[in-house]
Amino acid sequence: MAADGDIRVVLTDLDDSFLARDKSLPQENLAALDLLAERGIVFIPCTGRPVAGVPDVLMHHPATRYAVGSNGGVVIDARSREVLHRSVMPISVVNAVYEQVRELNVTFDVFVPGHVLAERARYDAMDGFGIDAANLNTIRSLREPSDVPMPERLVGYDGAEKVTMYWGDEASRDAAAQALARFPEIGVTTSHPRNFEFMAAGTSKGSALSWICEDLGCSPACAVAFGDSANDIPMLVIAGDGVAMDNAGPDVKAAADHVCGSCDDAGPGRYLQALLG
Repeated sequence: MAADGDIRVVLTDLDDSFLARDKSLPQENLAALDLLAERGIVFIPCTGRPVAGVPDVLMHHPATRYAVGSNGGVVIDARSREVLHRSVMPISVVNAVYEQVRELNVTFDVFVPGHVLAERARYDAMDGFGIDAANLNTIRSLREPSDVPMPERLVGYDGAEKVTMYWGDEASRDAAAQALARFPEIGVTTSHPRNFEFMAAGTSKGSALSWICEDLGCSPACAVAFGDSANDIPMLVIAGDGVAMDNAGPDVKAAADHVCGSCDDAGPGRYLQALLG
């Protein structure tokens, strides 16, 4: 465990990490943010959601200086909402992947500045994908479905931060995985047992952490990071103290330096309060 005097930055995933499974914010986690603000330690929500999906209570907290969305595809100033850093895929690449998977039973949700674009038929099909109610409600709330085919909706955009594909059956999962493997210009990860996510190659929560630490003039060794899924592994590895949730999978725990309590037991808040005293 890092010494408290060495900590400059705390980053955390949101879903099933800083937020409980029901998407509530445990009080102990909020209390830990107050402690970070008192100590002058920067807090950063680091999520696969679009930055617009970061809860206001976190975005407006005095400890919060940056917010990371789209698995590192965008970093914003939490106070001014100015975009400080973006890493995007060319729309031509997104369209090429789309053509490979368009007949599969998958969603194809494209994260562009300020929006998550979805095709209505795929959006509606998620009801049968076996996604738990809390996550399904969050997914739906962050997407903008339309009957317009995705390639037409992407006309005029200069790039996409991320694409998320939830799959409805194992055959579609396997075919999608094979299709994604054909594109060396993208990096593929996951944040849920039933999805794939892809960004520009080299883009991750870890690359966002590195960019933020450079902006702050500190080393990633001065960071504590919390996460539960494969998309969190890059930041857990780069951070000086990478902390996996107790509800994380074995691969995430293996990549971490420590394991804290579960998301439903305010694991990050309790860990930080013990660390900072």
